[in-house]
Amino acid sequence: MSIGVGQFGGNGGDAFDFSNSNAITEVIVKAEGGSIDSLKFKYYHDGTISWSPDLGNNSSGTPNQIVLDYPNEFLTRIEGYYGPFINVASLIRSLTFYTNLGNKYGPYGVEEGTYFDIPTKGAEIVGFFGRSGWLLDAIGVYLRAR
Repeated sequence: MSIGVGQFGGNGGDAFDFSNSNAITEVIVKAEGGSIDSLKFKYYHDGTISWSPDLGNNSSGTPNQIVLDYPNEFLTRIEGYYGPFINVASLIRSLTFYTNLGNKYGPYGVEEGTYFDIPTKGAEIVGFFGRSGWLLDAIGVYLRAR
């Protein structure tokens, strides 16, 4: 069973929810021009590995691929910034990912705006929820005890 933590960012875009994931094995973040363009991740659920859709604009930004050595390596913390960008009141400007093995991926995007941090203390990040449209508007995580 997992619990949701956060939702940082703005109210634009459409809601997304991946609460049924058992594990995250890979993440692709695209960031260009001062914001997070999109987030996509590979997740494990009941014996099947699947990709999420692109959460945001899949046609822009440089892809940054994070491949985890699962089950030995898993996400333990996400931090970032959210705030206004161009004509949008608030969206995700930056993301940084941390693993149990001490690896840090990022920061991706621009560290401007309001800082947020989601440490897990003895838990694993197993899913994401939030809002996305043309860009990644908001993000929260699902945690499972380890």
